[in-house]
Amino acid sequence: MDDPAILSYLARPGKSFRRLSTVFEILSPGTTPFAQISWGAIGTIALIYFGSFFIRGTFGFGSGVPAILLGSYILEPHHAVLLLLTCSSISHVQFIWHGVRHADWGVAWVILVFLIPGVIGGVWVFRELSAAWLTLVLGVVITAIVAISFTDVMVRLEERVNIRSPWISGTLATLSGWIAGAVGAGANYLTVAYLRHACPTAAKLRATGFTLSTVSIIGRIIVTSIAGLISPQIIAETIVLAPVVITGGWMGARFFRALPGARFDQVFRVFLLLVAISVIGKGIVQVT
Repeated sequence: MDDPAILSYLARPGKSFRRLSTVFEILSPGTTPFAQISWGAIGTIALIYFGSFFIRGTFGFGSGVPAILLGSYILEPHHAVLLLLTCSSISHVQFIWHGVRHADWGVAWVILVFLIPGVIGGVWVFRELSAAWLTLVLGVVITAIVAISFTDVMVRLEERVNIRSPWISGTLATLSGWIAGAVGAGANYLTVAYLRHACPTAAKLRATGFTLSTVSIIGRIIVTSIAGLISPQIIAETIVLAPVVITGGWMGARFFRALPGARFDQVFRVFLLLVAISVIGKGIVQVT
């Protein structure tokens, strides 16, 4: 489940890292968290997840892209996607009631109806993709979505049609569900590009993002569990990362409350730009 290049680097002469497999010897094979990577790599994963869930606490979504893109440098891509999924379920326990109370339900309910069928189809694609193809699809999809977010497509659409129409939100929701199920990240960038115009305030956007993400995560966990993709090792790793995930989300929520409303959109756009750069950077590394 781990990148052979990373393992080769960590195992080279002079690198005498003690692995978690030597600490948790009482556990049965296949349940030891992060058994094949070093303590340094585990610390890096923890830092990535802290930053990723800080982002989720701030914006209501967005932890998936940095967690998967950066995490897949250390873990095998499928492993990175599934670990993020289970960790996200813990994070959303923190925020779901806030989302339910403050979401824009005039928009959210239509998206929810169409989201689940897309998730089911996307998980099937995820199961069939090889690690190399998953990484490629992930990069292409997220780059396209981020590029769209910098255009005025939604502004032009809003001028021509009722942007809160069930047909528009339903179509975007189905596509978002497919992306979430297939690549594990980036789906909310598509719906949020829509929600930025459909929701009247930043607080409504954030709460609606929490609600939609929660439903997407629940649906993906159910489908991936039925498909036998979530292993005991993934669950053990989720438990190890739980304190980091919860702390990152809590600090992100506090940052949001201190952030002036007028600056929310500016910070949001900078965040999307950084995500786009990270996708391009990983693509260059893979090519070279």
